[in-house]
Amino acid sequence: MSSNLLFFVDEGGFEDYTALFIEQGFSVDLEYSQRKASKLAQKNTYQVLVAEFSHNPEFRDRVSNIESLLATLEGNSPEAKIIILYDEINQPQLDQLKARYRMDATLTFPIKQDLLRQSII
Repeated sequence: MSSNLLFFVDEGGFEDYTALFIEQGFSVDLEYSQRKASKLAQKNTYQVLVAEFSHNPEFRDRVSNIESLLATLEGNSPEAKIIILYDEINQPQLDQLKARYRMDATLTFPIKQDLLRQSII
């Protein structure tokens, strides 16, 4: 049985790591819409989530783009490893989110593939 990995990309502009995930034996769902990623997280069980964190000061009631996704995953795949990819400029907002949600690894851009590989296994 293969392990399932959900890869959520919000803004992008970085390398697609799908091949790396497949090479590590994962079945990968790649999603660019937070709503669609949350629906996948409701329907499926994931062993790993790799998600791009972003912050927009116009968000009124939330800190980031991935809060809904993390809440859904917490309910449906509570054992999943959570790997967050982020820009250092958003560190204060990520720290706020870390106070509310478990994260197994946070990796800053540019992502070192060796660190990402180690984080997902």
